[in-house]
Amino acid sequence: MRKKFIKSILIVFVLITQLSLLKAQTQEIDLSGQWGFQTDLMDFRRGSLDIRYMHRLQESILLPGITDDYKIGYKSPYRHIDRLTRVYEYMGPAWYQREITIPKEWKGKRIFISFERVHWLSSIYVDTKEVSEIDYISVPHNHELTDFVKPGKTHLITVCVDNRYQYNTHKWDHAHSEYTQINWNGILGEMKLVALDPVYIEDMQLYPNVSEHSVKVRMKILNHTHKLVTGKAFFTISGEQYKQTRETMVSGNDSVFYVEDIIALGKDIRLWDEFTPNLYTLQCDLATTTGSTNYQHTQSATFGMREIKADRDNILINGHRVHLRGTVENAVFPKTGYAPVDDASWERILTILKDYGMNHMRFHSWCPPAAAFRTADKLGIYLEVEMPMWGKDAEPDEKRYDFFRREQKAILKEYGNHPSFVLYCNGNEITGNFDFIEELTHYGRVSDKRRLFSGSTARTRVKSDQFYITHQTPKGHMAIYEGRPYTDWDKNKELGIDVPVISHESGQRCIYPNFKEIPNFTGPVQARNFEVFRESLAANGMLDQADDFFRVSGAQTVLEYKDVIEAELRTSLKSGFQLLALNDFTGQGYAPVGILDPFWESKGLITPEKFREFCAPTVALLRFPKRAYYCDETFEGKAEVYNYSPSILKSAKAKWWITDASGRVLKSGRLKTQRIGNYGVFPLGTFQYMLNSVTAPQKLTIHLSVGDKVHNSWDIWVYPHHKDLMQTTPDVLYTTTYDAKAKQYLQEGKKVVLCPKPNKVKGRKSVFHNHFWNPIMFKWAPTTLGCLIHADQPMFADFITEKHLDWQWWDILTNAKVIDMTDTPQELRPFIQVIDSYETNQKLGIGFEARVNNGKLLVLAVDTRKDLDKRPATQQLLKSIDQYVKSGQFAPRVTVKEEFIQSFLIK
Repeated sequence: MRKKFIKSILIVFVLITQLSLLKAQTQEIDLSGQWGFQTDLMDFRRGSLDIRYMHRLQESILLPGITDDYKIGYKSPYRHIDRLTRVYEYMGPAWYQREITIPKEWKGKRIFISFERVHWLSSIYVDTKEVSEIDYISVPHNHELTDFVKPGKTHLITVCVDNRYQYNTHKWDHAHSEYTQINWNGILGEMKLVALDPVYIEDMQLYPNVSEHSVKVRMKILNHTHKLVTGKAFFTISGEQYKQTRETMVSGNDSVFYVEDIIALGKDIRLWDEFTPNLYTLQCDLATTTGSTNYQHTQSATFGMREIKADRDNILINGHRVHLRGTVENAVFPKTGYAPVDDASWERILTILKDYGMNHMRFHSWCPPAAAFRTADKLGIYLEVEMPMWGKDAEPDEKRYDFFRREQKAILKEYGNHPSFVLYCNGNEITGNFDFIEELTHYGRVSDKRRLFSGSTARTRVKSDQFYITHQTPKGHMAIYEGRPYTDWDKNKELGIDVPVISHESGQRCIYPNFKEIPNFTGPVQARNFEVFRESLAANGMLDQADDFFRVSGAQTVLEYKDVIEAELRTSLKSGFQLLALNDFTGQGYAPVGILDPFWESKGLITPEKFREFCAPTVALLRFPKRAYYCDETFEGKAEVYNYSPSILKSAKAKWWITDASGRVLKSGRLKTQRIGNYGVFPLGTFQYMLNSVTAPQKLTIHLSVGDKVHNSWDIWVYPHHKDLMQTTPDVLYTTTYDAKAKQYLQEGKKVVLCPKPNKVKGRKSVFHNHFWNPIMFKWAPTTLGCLIHADQPMFADFITEKHLDWQWWDILTNAKVIDMTDTPQELRPFIQVIDSYETNQKLGIGFEARVNNGKLLVLAVDTRKDLDKRPATQQLLKSIDQYVKSGQFAPRVTVKEEFIQSFLIK
């Protein structure tokens, strides 16, 4: 036994010694620092004598970096409306140069120069010779210099980076658009010179097998010796409290050969998913020989024991269903102008994502750098990656097709081992030749079983699709862009197709811009469009209301997101959703649709804790038929729980309670204690509450909890019946027309309440929802962003409301018309003030009061007759207004001319 023990120790010592020697064989030189620099906007240098005579560049620049950091280019005087303004614009070739001494010890090695991120084409020149060019967008540029450099000699290395569009691709894709990250020129991330032995691992891919507790290793070996090489591959797999080694024989005499091995990991190996992101590192130390010459190379990769499959409606990870709660990452990085390449930046972003209850991120028409994958691996985030493909990029163009073929293969090779990389799609909303899209999708599907593949986000399906991100299925429209004045609905009937469906770009209701963000744009782009919007608001006399517009439209977008997300969760057949987006989108008209600003900072509209009440692995849900009730009705709720946590709720205690505005509990109860499964949506039971104890208008809150940690709530409004509304008296006239009688009342100094029928009012349509996406790109009517309710004014004394819209306003606004009040006196502010697009900033209103001639006029452009008995909130508003105008408080201060009243009425 003692001899065996000593022998084992010696073997381990020899192995460790060998491995330490192997690591020394790969050598690197960091190339970050000062480089020579020169612009070449006219692209003269590549065809001139400069290259042949090694002309030294005349300026300098620090790398990694981009030209914008050094104020290089055309200083833009413009204020772009549809995007942020890039301060210094440069598009064209730029040259970077440095003398580099190749260590004499590198004799016989393969020598490379590697740049982590280049935008877009990089060409390498050594002294007077052009070496190579690479045009990948999504992966590092790795140029081989072996045949052009001599160890022991100093060479002039010149790099040309050309950020012009190399192919006729869509100008909106997020990989290189001025609308998102700018079309930067430069080099980012790691920059290094690398020397390898002539036998080395060019690629190493790992394929976990969860059911067999193993991982398959497949390596591509390059052999530049032109001889037979033999040797061993020493594998070390390590993780938390885990380590094992294995070796396999290696032999080959071709310039390229492959090595495969399946490594059993044992039953104690732990799986990777969002809840348990267990990671392992596989390191291969390759030791080979040709005759008496030894070669070594070390390669390592991080992986997770994770398998993903598609089963009709379901995406399965490690055998259990997963539901993706995600946002779209649009490459919006205004502080830098480019996607960060460091782990800390991505850890901040993805931690915020998890703080808001999400587990998924889609990269819209771009692929992130390695740091994003590394961080998502660590935090347990599911990523969907796309190529820089959009729109008509699938139309016939063989050069462009070849680029996309190469780009796809490069992405799968470079990032394929990352467990967070669960979904791949070619690009966004593609049109054109779908035979080409099928070719790409089929290639991915058959060549890489570690993820699911889809042809296009939205638009046309292809045969090889394994999932589908869409707003439309063959069964109907299934996107969810806004909430409803009730919650007993879902989109299940539009689902049940042949592949799992993920909801495309959900939500996206526009918020009025926050002009206080303007000073935060200190990087290569500025929010000069905000300056234009602010000046427009000032010109229309409402600059003092800018913060109110931002706050109330933001509050409405928050309640829309709550309803949108809950509807997504109730739709049990769906495999997930992607918001567009959690943070603002700065291009294509500027879309401030996020509850976070472009910098991923909170707008102060909702806390992560409150957001997680309706967006989390476990959420309490409640179906009910309406939000506004009469006090002689009964509230009935059907409780459900969305549980995509790893835990079954064995004895789930669900309770409900109802509170008034003061927080006093009016009624409470418990639902049946039961066992609730996971990875699905489950019914909890129903409960009722008779509202006859409510004698005055009230906002009530319905609470539902499951266990101690899961809580959600919903507001409803309860009103008494009102009869004999809008009764004319000798002092107050109620009318739907501005006729002789109305004029007479005003002439005599009396009061008039004018409620014209909406179809008799010139103006915009009235809607509850904020505008979709943004009103500059999508100009469809009415381009409004909710309402500012002047809730502190006395006409609302008996109508419960905040300054922002809430669901009790639904039927009021649905039966109203918006009046253009831009030409009225500046001091006149409508008490129901509709917020216009930030591009036009007109003063709009549904209700206002003014002095006309000698009298007092209140205008409410709301239908007061249609189904009024079914509209409790409208009844209550009319009651509140009635009490106001018949009191001594009705005393308008601003005078308008009679011609204005006549101007918005249709005779």
